[in-house]
Amino acid sequence: MAIAPYISHFSQSEVRKVFRKARRVLRDSGLDILLYPSSHEFGRILVVTSRKVGSAPQRNKVRRRLKAIFYKDELFKHNLDCFVIIKKPGINYSSDQLSNLIHHAFKLYQKK
Repeated sequence: MAIAPYISHFSQSEVRKVFRKARRVLRDSGLDILLYPSSHEFGRILVVTSRKVGSAPQRNKVRRRLKAIFYKDELFKHNLDCFVIIKKPGINYSSDQLSNLIHHAFKLYQKK
């Protein structure tokens, strides 16, 4: 089964459940990262960007970057659902900054 099309699909009930029970692993000025054990055989990512954060192209760019990092670095193999909440300063983060933050969050989760 190809994982790529499913790495960011959540039902509404799953989103509610994860937001209630997930642990906020990383809090940064530009984003928050919440992790929760996945109910699937692979981890998934959901990027939440409000309209207040930036224009549609800016929001889409950061979403694409995070999903690409998640897939390219095979973070889905950790069997964790990852929720990233983008704040206004996070729109300007480079791919390297986003990658460092998301990897740091996964390391923090594994330590606890």
